[in-house]
Amino acid sequence: MAQDRRPAGRSERRAAGERKPREERWAQLLEVATQMFYEKGYDGASLQDIADRLGMLKGSLYYYIQSKEDLLFEVISEVHREGFAVVSSASQGPGDPLDRLERTIRAHVEHACRNLVPTAVFLHELESLPTARREEILGSGHAYQGVFRDLVAEAQRDGLARPDVDPRVAGLSILGSTNWVYRWFRADGPSTPEEIGVQLAAMAVHGVATAEVLAARGAVVGA
Repeated sequence: MAQDRRPAGRSERRAAGERKPREERWAQLLEVATQMFYEKGYDGASLQDIADRLGMLKGSLYYYIQSKEDLLFEVISEVHREGFAVVSSASQGPGDPLDRLERTIRAHVEHACRNLVPTAVFLHELESLPTARREEILGSGHAYQGVFRDLVAEAQRDGLARPDVDPRVAGLSILGSTNWVYRWFRADGPSTPEEIGVQLAAMAVHGVATAEVLAARGAVVGA
């Protein structure tokens, strides 16, 4: 994952008299652009809108980017990179594949609930990018989705998941259902991100585990 993430069009030079360090201003630009794409959509938000919100001239944006598409690419890339780091970390460590699947789902749900605006922009606006740029973000084999797929496949190899389950379909189903929390989760709602994560993880595991494993896990929970 280590790679140079300088945005397209950014100068290597520090502008004389620049009020804020370049990286601080870039982070602010990404934050404001994310919010504007959320409020107006990619098509509705203009670079002028973003410059106005930042309190800078539109022309100054070209110090950091070459086009609005470049800016969307950087926003989407950042959301994907942060989310992938969360699920990749959660999928590793102790426990059998189903334990790690549960942990990964909980982490993904909690991250989405606490980052509703970036999550919404990612899910709404990814298709606004050209195919090649989408694939550059998602990676070969859709690495984010692959975390869930690979855990299901590993559980199958260990005899913990039913052999009739297609790991790819299971991964898509898990990611699709958990992504949807951004549409209905409310910070002042009846359930916390942790509670929602636990429930969605339990339902996902119940959908792929063998009957014997479910019985054993139920006995452990009820012990």
